[in-house]
Amino acid sequence: MRRRCLHIVLIRLPHKRTRSLLKKERRKKKRQILARLREAEENKQHVGTEDEDDGDDLQQEIERQRLHEEWLAREQKAQEEFQLKMEKEEAARRREEEERKMIEEWRQQELKEKEKDPEQVKKREREEAVQKLLDEAESQLENGGVWHNPEAPEGYGTEKDRANCPFYLKTGACRFGERCSRKHCFPSSSQTMLIRGMFVTFGMEQCRRDDYDTDASLEYGDEEIYQQFLEFYDDVVPEFKNLGKVIQFKVSCNFESHLRGNVYVQYQT
Repeated sequence: MRRRCLHIVLIRLPHKRTRSLLKKERRKKKRQILARLREAEENKQHVGTEDEDDGDDLQQEIERQRLHEEWLAREQKAQEEFQLKMEKEEAARRREEEERKMIEEWRQQELKEKEKDPEQVKKREREEAVQKLLDEAESQLENGGVWHNPEAPEGYGTEKDRANCPFYLKTGACRFGERCSRKHCFPSSSQTMLIRGMFVTFGMEQCRRDDYDTDASLEYGDEEIYQQFLEFYDDVVPEFKNLGKVIQFKVSCNFESHLRGNVYVQYQT
């Protein structure tokens, strides 16, 4: 038999080539070491990030739980306050209902007592008639119609009317004031507005100091009083016109205490 022989031939490389291969091998090992170090660092950071994420989730869950508990506490407090408010309103409503019933019973009792006196019955009927006319005038005004004074009952505002003060109905003032034995009716709506004691002159001022000395105003002539009235008119009438169309503007120069300096302004509506 023949045997085959393998001959290995060693070839010696040049020195430069050998150094180049050695450097290349060292760089390769260095890169492998750096790659392993980077991989280990990335694994470590990844583990740390996961731990931080878990910690953040836990913190957020705790915060949500705290906010939910605070909301529940506020809701319970609001429910209690609402319940207390409803109880107070219910108690107030009951008190108003009781007061209304008491007032109604008192009015019925008063009507029964008045019905026993014929004079009181007639007086009440007259008052109800006047109030009805005023209510009709108010409703007509609210509906856009032209307002007119209601027709007065027979004898209303005259000396025959023993219930109402005729002088107060005409001028809006009475020399007796609250001591008057007759009724002073305050209209609920009117075209005329009264301002008491608005116009003042020298003579009126002197009479206000001494009601029994009317000669103090003789020092002022009629022309001076008229000139003072014109200045007063030019000063106040534009202000009254801001409220509506003025039909009449009158000033009382009477020296009586209840009429002194009264101003009457009549509007269209």
